[in-house]
Amino acid sequence: MHVHKPNSACPEKIAKYEIVDIAGSGAMGNVYVAHDPFIDRTVAIKVCTHDDNSESARVARKLFVNEAQAAGALDHPNILKIYDAGEENGQPYIVMEYIAEAQTLRSYCTPENLLPIAQVIQISCQCAQALEYAHGRGVLHRDIKPANLMLTGDGQVKIGDFGIAKRLTTEDTGTRRMVGSPRYMSPEQINNETMTTQTDLYSLGVSMYELLTGKPPFTARGLSQLLMMIRNEEPKPVSARRPEIPAPLEAIVKRAMEKSLEWRYASGAELASDLTSLYVQIQLQEIALSPAQRFSAARTLRFFGEFSDSELREVLDVASWEHYPSGSHIITEGSLEQSLYVLVKGEVTIAIGDRIVGTLAEGDCVGELSFLSNSKRSASIVATDDITALKIDAALLDWASIPVQMRFNKVFQQVLIERLARTTFELAKHVS
Repeated sequence: MHVHKPNSACPEKIAKYEIVDIAGSGAMGNVYVAHDPFIDRTVAIKVCTHDDNSESARVARKLFVNEAQAAGALDHPNILKIYDAGEENGQPYIVMEYIAEAQTLRSYCTPENLLPIAQVIQISCQCAQALEYAHGRGVLHRDIKPANLMLTGDGQVKIGDFGIAKRLTTEDTGTRRMVGSPRYMSPEQINNETMTTQTDLYSLGVSMYELLTGKPPFTARGLSQLLMMIRNEEPKPVSARRPEIPAPLEAIVKRAMEKSLEWRYASGAELASDLTSLYVQIQLQEIALSPAQRFSAARTLRFFGEFSDSELREVLDVASWEHYPSGSHIITEGSLEQSLYVLVKGEVTIAIGDRIVGTLAEGDCVGELSFLSNSKRSASIVATDDITALKIDAALLDWASIPVQMRFNKVFQQVLIERLARTTFELAKHVS
């Protein structure tokens, strides 16, 4: 969630909550950052700003009440928590969990900004587990899509926006006949048939498809054509859009999007189980090198040139081997993750905003400034081809032996000096 600068339009308080800032606004209302003085925590407050008697205002209020009732009783680490709800000066409000620096998965649904395949599997598994939890408590979300899935700084997903959710123990909300976002609707949803828990799983399958390929499974010029395609056509296989997607993952996405309920996943638990098994298989494949092979590969890297054999083995004991396909983000500008990456194979570009400012290759390290200073990432690191990298978490320096800590400090000094000299040289060329 990106906080905007405060302005005079912000109220000072809403009920007991002290307004700190405005986080955003939309057609349904405003979202504020606030402080709960009783529990001493930061919260987000969504306020319905429709204050007339129009049909749109009636629908907006009903959605607010429905979200508070449907999600308020849910308590799962991958569902955005609802703390409180009420009405202030005739305007309904919902008090929610506040997540700093979170962003929706919508931004990762373009071919230029895809997440690593393994991370998409993890994210999808978290969503499937959260849906299993919600379904077990009688709540259908009915609007699962990347824009309603928030990714936190530590890689956790939070399902939000339960405005059109349905509680299985109650009558329909009655806000509209065909509910949901058309691109992510299941065949039974667009046919106005009875919706079950499998409806949410279909929408999650469509979201997985988009996160993996950067494109929706169906595109059409008009709504009627889109709905016809969802009813009758099969989407292009994900591997046709992104060849490195493993066949088992393609099968999982296909099954989640089956038009027939008989062939579709029956539960979130079943989908999560298949995703977990696949993730384990991928991780095992990635670490298939023997310890001796990993040591030999790392020993040739310039970054570890001054490490003794025992110091290098100490690092390799805790480092993980990560693989990133061409075009994926290894580091995203503005994120809070504190990890160092040493490139084993491949080349990456360094980008600040839309501008590429440099390249790094085998033996170079990336992410050292945030690794050392516990600060936000100042640039994005994007794979220009398939990348293998050693990932070292910042916690290493907390437990590593003194010789290893000193070795890291010395190498970091050399890296910073080299990069400063390179930057100075490039600036001098431009000036001259």
